[in-house]
Amino acid sequence: MTRIAQVSDLHFGSEDPATTESLLHFLNRLKLDLVILSGDLTLAAKHDEFARARAFIDRLHAPTLSVPGNHDLTPWNIPERMLRPYRRWHRYVGEELEPSWFGPDVAVVGLNTARRMRLKLDWSHGSLSRTQINRLGERFRGAKPGAFRIVVAHHPFLDEEGADLANRPKAIVHRADKALDAFVTQRVDLVTAGHLHRTYAAAFQTEAGQSAVVAEAGEPAHKVTVIQAGTALSSRTRDEANSFNLIEIEGGRLEVHPITWTGAAWRRADAALVAIARPSAMAA
Repeated sequence: MTRIAQVSDLHFGSEDPATTESLLHFLNRLKLDLVILSGDLTLAAKHDEFARARAFIDRLHAPTLSVPGNHDLTPWNIPERMLRPYRRWHRYVGEELEPSWFGPDVAVVGLNTARRMRLKLDWSHGSLSRTQINRLGERFRGAKPGAFRIVVAHHPFLDEEGADLANRPKAIVHRADKALDAFVTQRVDLVTAGHLHRTYAAAFQTEAGQSAVVAEAGEPAHKVTVIQAGTALSSRTRDEANSFNLIEIEGGRLEVHPITWTGAAWRRADAALVAIARPSAMAA
């Protein structure tokens, strides 16, 4: 079995030390193959916040794959934000903004949706460039045949079904529609994101008759599942307990289980948030 934890919105600077210690021990007991850190490692990109994030990463037993969030770019030092927006990220987290990780049954590719600025006043919203979208196929070349394909980003690509968006700002990444079409083309199975501090799943599938990717055998258009993670450590929980997502892959099946902090322990949800099964011909 391959086990991957998606841990998002740690927001060091607003973390509870006891919860942090408990999360570290819990993650290490899971014997994970990979920990995905899907952005907003810090609250305000301060050096001491990044230092605590680095210490957290160093204590994890599993390798990590991290992409920046909007909070990981300094909001105070405007010259630095404009000229060297990822200077602190490079110093404390790593040189790569869009890392990849390949296992025997899964391929994980990171996309950086954080931006130093946008033409609109709200710089917290995310964006993807056309180049990032067009390079997706090239970046999955290391994937083994039949492996599940996972994209990691910080900003969401789909709204929560039935959500009352009037009560919170719309935060869908810019060019999400083009990215989702590319995810279908590249047969991405799962997109992991954060930003909203809410846990939910949504699905995208190109309508029949459009330029959907259809297998040679005539199977339906490929479906892309998006999962959002809550904040793992921040006190800014937005009426949802601290949580993260556990992704388990075995025998051609991928399941996502939310793990929630009760105030005393981390508890796995009884039912899977998402379950994706490979056709038997692809599960080998």
